[in-house]
Amino acid sequence: MFFLFFALPISSYGSEKAEDIFEKPEEEKVGAGSTFFITPREVKQNYRKYHRMDRSVTKMDHFTVAERHRYNFQDLGNHFTAAQHIVYKLPQHIGATYGLAAYDFYFHQPQDIRYYYTSKAYADFNIVLANLGSFLFNGCYTQRLLPNWHIGTNWYGAMAENEWPYSKDDKIVNAFPNFDLFTHIKNADGCYHLFTSWSNRKYITRETGGVRSTKKTANKIEDEFAFTEPNPSKRYHSSFPLLEESYMQNKIDKDKKVMHKDLRRNFYLYHHYEYSQPLQVYHELHYSQIKNLFTIEKLDQPLLSFISNQPDNACDKEDNRLLMRSLGHEIGIKGDIDQPNLFYAVHYRLEDIDLKYDFSKPEELVYNRPLKKEKKEKGHYLGGNTRLQFGQHSQLCLDGAYLLQKGGYHKLNLAYTNHFFKIACHTIKHKTPYIVSHGYSRHRLWDKHFVSPSAQAIDAAIWYNWTHITVHPIISFKKINNHIYYRKARPYHQNSPDHCVAEPVQATAPIYLFSLESNLNFCFFSYFHFDNTFTILKDLSRNLKVFKGYMPPYIYTGRYYYAHQPYHKKMAIETGLNIHFKELYYGDGYDIIAQQFYRQNQFPVQGRPIVDIFCNLRINNLKLSFKYSYINEYFHKPEAYFATPFYPGLKKAADIGIHWSFFD
Repeated sequence: MFFLFFALPISSYGSEKAEDIFEKPEEEKVGAGSTFFITPREVKQNYRKYHRMDRSVTKMDHFTVAERHRYNFQDLGNHFTAAQHIVYKLPQHIGATYGLAAYDFYFHQPQDIRYYYTSKAYADFNIVLANLGSFLFNGCYTQRLLPNWHIGTNWYGAMAENEWPYSKDDKIVNAFPNFDLFTHIKNADGCYHLFTSWSNRKYITRETGGVRSTKKTANKIEDEFAFTEPNPSKRYHSSFPLLEESYMQNKIDKDKKVMHKDLRRNFYLYHHYEYSQPLQVYHELHYSQIKNLFTIEKLDQPLLSFISNQPDNACDKEDNRLLMRSLGHEIGIKGDIDQPNLFYAVHYRLEDIDLKYDFSKPEELVYNRPLKKEKKEKGHYLGGNTRLQFGQHSQLCLDGAYLLQKGGYHKLNLAYTNHFFKIACHTIKHKTPYIVSHGYSRHRLWDKHFVSPSAQAIDAAIWYNWTHITVHPIISFKKINNHIYYRKARPYHQNSPDHCVAEPVQATAPIYLFSLESNLNFCFFSYFHFDNTFTILKDLSRNLKVFKGYMPPYIYTGRYYYAHQPYHKKMAIETGLNIHFKELYYGDGYDIIAQQFYRQNQFPVQGRPIVDIFCNLRINNLKLSFKYSYINEYFHKPEAYFATPFYPGLKKAADIGIHWSFFD
């Protein structure tokens, strides 16, 4: 197949006509050119241009969240598990949050739902069949009811099988089905727009705890991870025997049913009225409900020793529930002014938060902290943003918000962009997450009174295109004050270092981070592409180095491929290799109770190149993707590797993706 695609530049210009191979010509039927989309976030910023449907196959094989985030990503090895960014990113919200964000990657915001404009109807579906029974599904249907009224629905779903050790029908992630219902109405002259959506999403995961830290044969321990070994190299090599699948066992057995359920509902409404181009008024309403459940069906002493520093307080079951509702109203004035070419917006936002939690409590035990509590809070925000256009390619953007309560919580972003470079400055001070003061379950009853964190960043980027070369370096400096992070807690029994108990701590000195991302892309003969990204990460702090050693010194991703669109662009092909490498580093461990990643300096991870081979193909409106992941597994001993301490990375796998669009 690879050689067939390689020969297409020559064969596609033969005497045979495209209509002899495919359906009738595109111009004779309604197709992709009749369907467009836009999001409420864009309309709110007065970006009114609708987007054409993307019919390309570019990076269609990048269906995982790690690939979409360019591998600045750490998860628990399997698809769709708890995850975090490896490189620190500035928060976006300055108000109250609970701090449970391990599954945020798999939920999109209602402001980013696509609203379609089509002459009659549009539908698509996308399914990826991954390794060992895992799959990903999403689909869309939208219908034009009246000339200016469209309705539609999105459906999402994902399931993942446990890969290490593998046993049939051992699902650890169930996120199916999730859906959105949405509608868009506008009047005949386009002065009034209304977008509204209702979303219902769930995410259920069964915790495995990773693989056990000992290798047993015939009830005898042969190898175990050397927690106390002072030599880092010997300690690292002591993890290799744990990767032999024939001896591999999860720390938490399947029958104990240690489950997390993340249930989210959103109702969103945005509408605006345009009195004139310089004067427009808008209202935005966002209701959000997050229900986080953590249950254990069979809690015995070994499991309690792994998850808790209270090994003598066992009970049969655990049932912990947290419910956080928020209702936000935002009203604002915005407009476009021709001279100068300026967009402006100012707003007031009221946010009501209702928090309830009920943590499991054995009847015979007494705690000095309430395990059941309600909390209500209101937040009043003032904010605005402006965008000034200089000529055709230069733009100055400024946006910010301020929380009207004691503490000085704020965020401010300033960016200047032209056709050659971009420079941006950011500053934020945000509230401390509730979890560090309220904790989560009776096993994490923290009562921390931390100072509110703040951060500043300066980013600069340059892009330049030559005939065959594209250069795009990005440099970033960050300063973090009063940084809150998690570290591995001291075990209750000093001879039991294998546990997942974390505790929040706060850095006492400023942290300075530097990153340099070099993007260098080559293109030869119009068809052959070599895309390279090399990222260097440094902790420049003078005293306390919270990030040094806990993020890879460098990351490399490469994509070497052949791309072509033969038969008058009725067909598209992209085939080649993906390469990814992270240098060895002390990856964060994972606390399954608090759903937080924590610092540890015993178990190094990654240090293994990952190579995938892929082929993406489009014929008319049907797109296919074939990918074989981790093809270089055979050249390494052991073949497996750890993505997170005690959580092995993905096995080699054959993935098949299908995307089919139906226009009118």
